[in-house]
This record gives sequence, structure tokens and C-alpha cells, in this order.
Amino acid sequence: MAGASGNSLVDEDSYVQLDDLTHEGLAVPQNTSPKEEWLMLKRSNPFMRLLRRIWSGPEEPSDLKPKFVSKWTWLQYIDDFPKKKFQVRYSSWSTRLSILIVYCTLWAGILFFLLYPYLIRAPYFYPNDGSDRLPIYSLTCNSYWNWEGKNNACGKDASDCQPFSNVDYMIRCPALCDRGGWTYSAIAVGDQRVKYQSYEIGGGPLEATEDSRSLSFPYRADSFACDSAVHAGVVSPFFGGCARISMEGSQNSFPSRLGRYGHWSVAFDTFFPSSFSFKDLRDGISTGCYDPRIIVVIINALMGIPVFYLCDSLIGFWIVTIVGYWTIALALDPPLLTDPHDPTSVYELISVAVQRLLPLCFVLYVEWKCAAKRTLEDGSPAAKILLWYPTFWLGVLNNVTFDRLPVDRLTAKDLKEQAGALTAVGSIAATILTCAVIQAYSLWKSGRFRKYFKIYISIIAGLVFLGSIPGLNLRIHHYILGMMLVPGCATRGSSAYLFQGILIGLILSGVSRWDFASIIETDFALLRGEAGSSLEPPVFLFDPSKPHQVSWTLNSNLTINDSPEGIDGFSLLANDFEIYVGQNLTVDLDVLLEEDEVLSSMLEASVSQSNGNTKIYLRVARASTENPNFERGDYTNAGILEWPQGIWHEPSPGVS
Repeated sequence: MAGASGNSLVDEDSYVQLDDLTHEGLAVPQNTSPKEEWLMLKRSNPFMRLLRRIWSGPEEPSDLKPKFVSKWTWLQYIDDFPKKKFQVRYSSWSTRLSILIVYCTLWAGILFFLLYPYLIRAPYFYPNDGSDRLPIYSLTCNSYWNWEGKNNACGKDASDCQPFSNVDYMIRCPALCDRGGWTYSAIAVGDQRVKYQSYEIGGGPLEATEDSRSLSFPYRADSFACDSAVHAGVVSPFFGGCARISMEGSQNSFPSRLGRYGHWSVAFDTFFPSSFSFKDLRDGISTGCYDPRIIVVIINALMGIPVFYLCDSLIGFWIVTIVGYWTIALALDPPLLTDPHDPTSVYELISVAVQRLLPLCFVLYVEWKCAAKRTLEDGSPAAKILLWYPTFWLGVLNNVTFDRLPVDRLTAKDLKEQAGALTAVGSIAATILTCAVIQAYSLWKSGRFRKYFKIYISIIAGLVFLGSIPGLNLRIHHYILGMMLVPGCATRGSSAYLFQGILIGLILSGVSRWDFASIIETDFALLRGEAGSSLEPPVFLFDPSKPHQVSWTLNSNLTINDSPEGIDGFSLLANDFEIYVGQNLTVDLDVLLEEDEVLSSMLEASVSQSNGNTKIYLRVARASTENPNFERGDYTNAGILEWPQGIWHEPSPGVS
């Protein structure tokens, strides 16, 4: 439309008509340009003017490089060096490519030198007396040693987990077991429910003497071995290490003690059939013990700086993201346990990493096209290495940084169970909201707020729909959070450099460790092996006139014949190991002790040490009499029987 004035886009009459339409609450014609919308603001009311200004963006959109570079001369020099110095001196593309290849080859050689001895070369312990070398077995931070698992996994009287004493083993533990040994699903220890804490029972550091080579008090045998080694101070949480486990047989109690790195172990105040302690290694030499992951991370972070700084943005982006991915997969937080004594485990780790890398590359390509390209291409080299790159490694180091916050999963149940979770979630939510407002303003200044507002409204609607599907739970893993938020960082200002780096680092961390986990999960998957999804347990019935008998009954007028196929009996635990499997609804403990010499000897020793009275923690579940280890329901919480007085304490509601 031509106006009366040469500088006007629309004539005054057209102006009034459009303004009237706005006041009437009608839509502005689709062919109205942003310039015309700005002119219309002059006659709108203040509220409508504010809304239209937010919706339409600034009259002159701008999306400039970070301004802090121009304020300091040394930053300006850093910003200019790659193009005005480096690329001028090495003007030939083939020369720069050759330098990059040589540099990356040297980089890969250093990593091979560090990782090969740990991943491929089998570790051994060589005794000083010249006897045969002993293999050192690799464990994860939350692995059992010489114990099959919780509840009845070791069979009756824990016979499947022998030997209980007079044997030593050599183990190798990774770094970061100070937190890697936490349990994230509840494990019953007597009448306690251990969750969101390290899983070592008893033990504690003990100074070795000339007369004794022991380095710790006894730990209950189902403690996580590497977690216990860190608690005892035998293994470093930063570099891992090797430890000698010595099986110590049954113990009558496992007091809680303060560990080397400031946390207390779990207490257990009665007998258990097996335990272990740690012995020193001064009578030999061990090889291949120390975990190089911290060194690998430092080297990769430092050697990535020149590549990301000097190379074109596309090349630098792909090199640092692929290096970050393999850093996590092979060193920082491997998805699989590898044992050099079994070479196939190393090959399997590489196979799994490549399997996840291929779809991840597609995700990274999309994130590059949607956001990173606009920020990094022809951007500020100084901002890249001062803002984008450090926060990128902050996201890559997720298991060291954000995973140590008291937040497991954003479910009501988990937030109630973990101390400090609500405060942490509130702080995280406030931080994300603040960052979102900052980045929304950057998008508004660039004139693209309207487009991204529609995109994120669609995303939110999709999340609401997924969260409303019956029988499934919405789980926004941190890699999904990164994928959703990176497109909103498609600007060129300082905030985009900060937010993009950390979000892409979170994508790499999530996918390399946990794969592309589903955004919606079943209730069973959320339990992570915790009780609550299997058959309802029986209910204890205690008769004070028969204090040495334990009885139970089924709920809801059921009989054992109403149980699923294969579930034809019951499994009874005492002190977290199985002592009875059968179809009886009543067990006479006096008769059971006459038939079970192992249980009888442990109980007698415990009664003698405790001056005539000891606790027995009893739990019962419905189970198969043929295969109770694998076919059973949930156990009750522990009822406490004080022996031999026969004083009974009812279990708390719930299952274990």
C-alpha cells in the first residue's frame, strides 16, 4: 500500500481501520507486515500495546555476538587470533588439515596409553614369596562380592554363597565409588529400609599393626564390596584401586562406624552367616589397579581447547562432542562393567557405545542445524572457550556434578524419600526458569519469539498428553531435557553460549550411560527391582502362648490353592537370609533349630554374646517350593522376635 508520504508504508485511513480492528478484538490481516504492526501500536491501549510488542518483537531485530569481547583488549585479541593470525599464517586448507590430523593422532595415542592397561591388560597380584600370581577381579561400585543378591537370593542358610570364611580374594574397584555405591532402590536390613545412601553394613577403618594385617572391621557379606573399600579407606574415591577381601564367617553384630570420607555405615545388631574384612597388600605387588578416568577427563578437556578454538565451528563442534561421548562411554561413566580377564566384555562395551553413537549423531546434527550453528558459526572464539566449552564439560561430567545433588527422579514418591530433594528441585526449577526468561528475551530481541513460542507450546502440549496416558509415567530424562531446550538457545549472545554447552553435555551424558531411555515408563520400571509389584505377602499371626512358633495367614480369605501357578508355599527369612521353604503356615523354631545346625550355632553364639537375649528379624513371602529364588512374591517388613524370651514386635505396614 502506498501512503501519502514517501516514507509511509500505509495511508492514514488504512491505519485507522487496522487500529479499529485491533480495538474490536479482531485479528489483524495476515498480510500485515511487522512494520505496519509497529505503526498500529500508536493507537492501541497500553495492555494491547504490551502484548503486541511482545508478540511482534522489536522494530529493529538484533542478534549480535557477545559484547564483553570489545571491552577488554586481551579478549579482543583472543577473539581475533584464529582468523587474523592462525588462518593467515597457515592459509592453506591442506596445511591446517595436516596439523589437525597430527594433533588428533597424538591425542588418541595419549588416550590409548592411558586406557589400554586398564581396559585390556588383565590385573594380577604377585606374592613376594614367589608363589603363583593371583587374578584381580573387576567390580562396579554397587556390586556384591561372594553374595548373590538380596532376600533369598543365596538360598536356604545362604548355602549358595559359600565359602563363608578362610579364603581371600583380590578385587579392583573403579573411581567415584563414594557416590557410585549408593543404592537407589530400597533394600531391607533387618527392620530398616536402606535407600539413597551407601550400602555397607558395619565395618569401618582399622589401623593395621604388625600382629594383624586387617585394615577394617567386618562388613556384612551382602555389603557392596567397592563401596565398603572406600568406606574403610582401602580404595581411593578419585582413582579407585585394588583390595584384598578376606572372608570372616558369621558375626554377631555389625555396629555403624564413621568411614574415611565422612559417612556412617548401616548398623545391624544381630547375627549374619557371612562377613568380610579388608587385608593389606604389603606381601606382594599388584598391577593395573588405578582407574585413569579423572586423568582422561582432564587431558581430553585440555586438549580439546585448541581444536575448538582454532578450527571452524562445524569441525570443532563434531570433534569435541564425539570426544566427550567416548570419554563417558570408555572412562568417566561406562554403561557396562569390563573385566580384562574376559576380553569379550571390552568388545561388548565398544559395541554398545557404537550402537548408541549412531542415532546420537543424528540428534547432534539436528541440534547443530537448529541452534549450535547460529551461535558458533562466525561467532566469538573467545566466547566459545570461555562460555560454551567449560559448561559443555560441566554437562559431560553429570555423574560428578548434577547427579550428586539430592534429586533422583521427579516423582512424588522419590522426592519425599530423599532428604533435601524438594529444596534442590526448587532451586533447579528457579534456575531453569531464570535461564528460560533470559533466553526468551534474547529470542525476542532477534525477532523470533513468536516462532519459538509456538514450538514450545506444542512441546508442552505433547508432554501433557504423554503424562496423561493411563498406566504410564512421564520421565523427562536429562538427555530429553537437553534435546528440548537446545533449540531455544538459537541466538548469538552470551546466554546462548552458556546454555547450549551444558545442555549438549547433558545429552551426551544421558545417552552414553543410559541409552535413549523412554520418556514414558511403566510403574514396574520405576520400581528398579524394589518390592511392590509382586504377590502380596502373608500376614504374621503371633500367639503369645507359643512364643517359639511363627505363624502367618493369607489376606482376603485366600488359600494357597488360589496362588498363581508354581507358587505353592512360603519362604521365611531370618536376619535377611532364608531359613525355611515349605507349605506350612506355622514354623516351630525349636524344631527348626534341631534340624538346622548352621542356624542353631549362630543363634547360640549371638545369645551368649548378648547376655541371654538377641533379636531375630523375620520376613515371609509366598514362594515356589521348587524354585523359591526366582518364583516368589514380595516379603513383609520385618517382625522382631526377641529370643529366647519370645517377645514379638509386629512389622510395620508395607512390603520389602
